[in-house]
Amino acid sequence: MDTHGNTVLVTGGASGIGLAIAQAFADLGNHVLICGRNPQRLEEARRANPSLHAFRCDISKPEDVERMFEGIAEEHRGLNVLVNNAGIGLLSSDFPFDDEALSKAEREIETNLVGPLRVTKAALPFLLRNGDAGVITISSILAIVPMPRTAIYSATKAALHSFSISLRHQLRSTRVRVFEVMPSTVDTDLGRTIPGARLSPETVARAVLTGVRRETFEIHVGFPAKALYAAHRISPGVAEILLRRATSGPAEPAGEPRNVNR
Repeated sequence: MDTHGNTVLVTGGASGIGLAIAQAFADLGNHVLICGRNPQRLEEARRANPSLHAFRCDISKPEDVERMFEGIAEEHRGLNVLVNNAGIGLLSSDFPFDDEALSKAEREIETNLVGPLRVTKAALPFLLRNGDAGVITISSILAIVPMPRTAIYSATKAALHSFSISLRHQLRSTRVRVFEVMPSTVDTDLGRTIPGARLSPETVARAVLTGVRRETFEIHVGFPAKALYAAHRISPGVAEILLRRATSGPAEPAGEPRNVNR
């Protein structure tokens, strides 16, 4: 797929992985839209790269998504690439299913799973009529091998992995490609609380562009992600042990959601 001349929407595009992807597409001459729920971060991103078009949108809120796509229909009708990147993560203690577990889970599921489904549904009419198109979902290697201290986050990424496979099959007779990106731990707010090496957001962005150009539909970024994926194919139990050893260490207390991808 060509990585030039597209109109690209990046959710959670005001910082972190999302901003790195937005800037990488913009550097190639694409028309790039970003959305996020934090107006200050959106403005900072716009000041850093005035070519970006920003929408204030919390993808967990249906009315925000509807309003954003009304604006896209008016001014950016050539939309042909969607990057589902926005997400939150809540760390848990050693015993995660405490009294607040369900309320925390609802917040993560609404943002990490229902939100991308909502945005994808709204974007598909544009993608289907605008020639070569793509849906790029930023998942995680935790979609394959879950990490206990991020139980619900891992589960939402596993659901996105399953959805990406199904959507790819459903759209097989169209010109819409469906990509999934599974990075190792990235240098984001949540990633900094997890022991071990971290990828830079820019590394993930470069891998996204390379994978899209080559039409690699499952993009594993970083040696740990590639190694865990390979180990899981041989023995899921061994992969789980490797992940737990690599990420062992004290977890921060659960609290406000961390912006994983923004």
